[in-house]
Amino acid sequence: MKTKTLMITGLLSMISAAAFAQTPVAQVHQDNVQIRQDTKQIHQDTREIKRDNAVIAEKKGEVAAGKQQLQADKQERNTLARAEQAEVKKGDIAGAKQLDQARRDEQQAIRQQKQDIKHDEKVLAHRKADKQEAKLARHEEKMVRHADKAKRDHDAAKI
Repeated sequence: MKTKTLMITGLLSMISAAAFAQTPVAQVHQDNVQIRQDTKQIHQDTREIKRDNAVIAEKKGEVAAGKQQLQADKQERNTLARAEQAEVKKGDIAGAKQLDQARRDEQQAIRQQKQDIKHDEKVLAHRKADKQEAKLARHEEKMVRHADKAKRDHDAAKI
């Protein structure tokens, strides 16, 4: 009789422990742990987005400076072209050739700067698109977490 009672008591304690492990309380604890992990991930993503924004702002500044430099180079090229035309009118062919070569060099530098600016703008566009995708993914994650939280709160209210 004593052995049977001990066995029944042991069996009941194992069943109650297993039942407690499967209760909504354990699920709520597990959900809370998951929420904490998700929150940490969101904070990390937010920091990365802020860093990306800073890099993009810096690149935009560089592109703007490049455009200003390009405008200055164009003005210099035009000045050289006017000086070359003046030399040709005076009949100084050697001076005109020198100015022509200087103007051609400036034109090549301007083309190179235009290519660099276009490349920088493309890089910025790609980064902006990547940032937008990250924002959308983060928003979707928030919506899923919100739905999970609402379901967990609903389940917790049943307890």
